[in-house]
Amino acid sequence: MKNYLKIISLFVIVFAIALTSCKKEEITTKTPTEYLTAGNWKVTGMTINPGIEVLGVVVTNIYALGVQDCTKDDLITFNTDGKLTEDEGPTKCDPDDPQTTNDGTWTLSGDAKTLTILYPDDDPAIATITTLNGTNLIITSAITEDFGLGIDTYTATITMTLQ
Repeated sequence: MKNYLKIISLFVIVFAIALTSCKKEEITTKTPTEYLTAGNWKVTGMTINPGIEVLGVVVTNIYALGVQDCTKDDLITFNTDGKLTEDEGPTKCDPDDPQTTNDGTWTLSGDAKTLTILYPDDDPAIATITTLNGTNLIITSAITEDFGLGIDTYTATITMTLQ
C-alpha cells in the first residue's frame, strides 16, 4: 500500500510540475476590421449565379472569362481611416491611368456582415461578407441586370486573397 501511495504521489508531483512548466500560448483573435485592413487584397475569383448564356455556353466564372490579365494584378487596400486605395499593380490596362487612386470609401456594419463601398457619383455597392480571415475575403451581392434576356437577379461572388 505504501508503494502504491508513493507512486501516486510521485505521479501527482510530476504532473503538477509538467502543468506549471508548460508555456502558455497566447491566442490572438483579430476583429473583422483588423482582418480587412491587414494589407493589400487581390481579386482572385468572380462568379455569377445563375450563369449567363453566351454563344450557347453558360458562363458562371466571370473571373476566368471576363477579367483582363492587366486587371488581375490590381490591389485593393481597406485603409483604417475608411478610405479605399486601389493600385493598378505591375500591369496597367491603360498607361494613362494613375498608378493608385483613393477616391472610394468603405464601411463595415456593426455586426461585420455587410461591407459597403462608395465612390463619388455612384450608388453604394453593398455586399454580404461570407468569409473574412487572415487569408480570404469572400463577398456576395445581389445584382439586377439585363444581359439581353430581360432583367434578372443574379448573385455575384467575389473572392479576394490577402497578399
